[in-house]
Amino acid sequence: MVYKKINLIGTSKKDFTGAVKAAVDAAAKTVRGIRWVEVSSLGAKVEKNKVTEYQADVKVVFEIER
Repeated sequence: MVYKKINLIGTSKKDFTGAVKAAVDAAAKTVRGIRWVEVSSLGAKVEKNKVTEYQADVKVVFEIER
């Protein structure tokens, strides 16, 4: 088998898990055969000293169709 890896940044107003899920959900709209994800970094947007958005840099791995 051969796999391909794409990089996405998911965001959520609630938490990091939601940010990862947002990236996977978006990829699943156009990518078939997603097998796993790798979270390479987490970040947060801060406004007026408060976290307003959670971000996850996600690598989505899927199988290449032959």
